[in-house]
Amino acid sequence: MFDLRAKQDLNRGFSDALGRGVDLALTPVVFGLVGWLIDRVAGTSPVFTIIVATIGVVGTVVKMKLGYDKDMAEHTTGAVSTPRQVAPAPITPRGPKAARP
Repeated sequence: MFDLRAKQDLNRGFSDALGRGVDLALTPVVFGLVGWLIDRVAGTSPVFTIIVATIGVVGTVVKMKLGYDKDMAEHTTGAVSTPRQVAPAPITPRGPKAARP
């Protein structure tokens, strides 16, 4: 027998991934076109195209990072166990002058 809930979750995951991929691909293109139009009106070379397209890329990456953090916070609040915090390893000197036990 098929588990419909698992299939729905899988399809929702494909939809989210496709949406994020399209967002990541088209946002810089649209911003780049806006920058290109500004360059044409202002008579500059690709200055605004590069700046505005870069803003589009950075904005998209920040949006995806914030969405990822939100999704992970939702998953960990309902989890039985939460991820443990690992303390950094102590730094020990290396080299010929380091004391050897």
